[in-house]
Amino acid sequence: MKAIQTGAGTAFIRAVGMLYPKEKRLFEDPYSEKLLIPLFKFLLALIRSPKRFDRMIKDREKTHPGEFGWILCRTRYIDDVIKNSITKKEMETAVNLGSGMDCRAYYIPGIENVKCFEVDHPKVIKRKKAKLRKIFKNLPSHVVFIPIDFEKQRLDTELKKAGYNLSSKTLFIWEGVTQYISKEANHSTLKYVAKAAAGSNIVFTYVLKGFIDGKEIPEGTEGVHKRFCKKNPMWIYGIDPTDIGNYLSGYSLSLIEDIGSEEVQERYMKSVDLDLKVFGIERIALAAVKG
Repeated sequence: MKAIQTGAGTAFIRAVGMLYPKEKRLFEDPYSEKLLIPLFKFLLALIRSPKRFDRMIKDREKTHPGEFGWILCRTRYIDDVIKNSITKKEMETAVNLGSGMDCRAYYIPGIENVKCFEVDHPKVIKRKKAKLRKIFKNLPSHVVFIPIDFEKQRLDTELKKAGYNLSSKTLFIWEGVTQYISKEANHSTLKYVAKAAAGSNIVFTYVLKGFIDGKEIPEGTEGVHKRFCKKNPMWIYGIDPTDIGNYLSGYSLSLIEDIGSEEVQERYMKSVDLDLKVFGIERIALAAVKG
């Protein structure tokens, strides 16, 4: 199933990121490894040897150039947004749309004082809760899990039933989702986010429209385009970064920041002296609800 496959793959990359020495890590996620499916646990065990680790990174760079580095950087960026929101007391609630195997609700300092709603497909939620029970015995009380089949259920209805209140100042996290869903589903989600309390924020990732359309395929990403956008396409929706401000304004959202490969290379990779490529086909946007 697509939802489980993509969440498992991202969790594996985060777990691999934790194999770097502490001074070279972009984040500290002690739980992703524990949520991995058996195959990925086996692969992780194999590459604990420095030589195998280096070989795996080199091989992956040949087949998926820049993907590994990008996911490490986007993880760090969203972590920083959450940490800043907690420090500045800018959020009362976090809503993770398409939470997958994301473990931020369990490792970011202070997050235990924030009500967190994790939204994903019922099969993903079921698997994640089973894994978390093995880690914590009792599921953390500050987290509410919302299994939702978007083909049959409405996001606003299920969030309300779970106790979420739009009047709460909220940080919406929408990572690695927009490209997998239709234009109408993206539209519906942003319309809902715009109803949240003034000062609420959304941080989300998006794939470039030109890449999905096949008009702008950077050198080295031809394989990614073929895999995700041509044969049985999984990536179906993209956004034009040159119009991102106007795009969000149409939903009463105000763009705070929009960053891509060059910015994260400068901000993160150089800070830990990691020599990893970062692809430029996906970007991260941070926006505020105007109210």
